Amino acid sequence: MADAIFDGANLTIQLPSIGDFDVQRDLYSAWKRWVALSDNAKFVPAFATVGGDEISVGQQVAPYFFCRNDLGWRIKMPDSDGEIILSGNLFPRDSSQGLYEQSPGFDAFLRLDVSSKAIVVDGGGSGQCGLTPEQEAILNLIPGLY
Repeated sequence: MADAIFDGANLTIQLPSIGDFDVQRDLYSAWKRWVALSDNAKFVPAFATVGGDEISVGQQVAPYFFCRNDLGWRIKMPDSDGEIILSGNLFPRDSSQGLYEQSPGFDAFLRLDVSSKAIVVDGGGSGQCGLTPEQEAILNLIPGLY
C-alpha cells in the first residue's frame, strides 16, 4: 500500500486509496519521513507513540500510535468507495474529538485491526511467541486468549 499523504497546513493525513494500511509503516513512519523533508518540522506533530521498549531479551512492549487530533490532525478517507483496514494500535490522543473525515460523495468503510496484547514476544520463529504450530493450535482453542 502507498504511504499516507500529509498536509501540514490543513492538518490532514490523506489515505491515498482503499485497502490495507500498516499503521506503523504507512502512517507513522511515513510521517517521520515527511517531517524530515523541506521545512515540514514547522508543523505541530501528527503522532505520538509509546512502546517498542525492550523489557527483556526478545520481549518488547507493543507499540501504540496516537494521532494528535488534540492538535487538529485528522485522517481523511480516500476519494473512493470501499473498505479500509488500518492494522496496528492507532488511537486518537483525545478520545472526545473526531479523528476521521469522510470524503464527500464517497462511502469508505473503516476497520481498525488492533492488538490487545501488551507485550510482543519475539521467539525467533515464525509462530506466535516462538511456539510450534501444534502449540499455537492448542492455545487458539482457549476462548479469549488470542
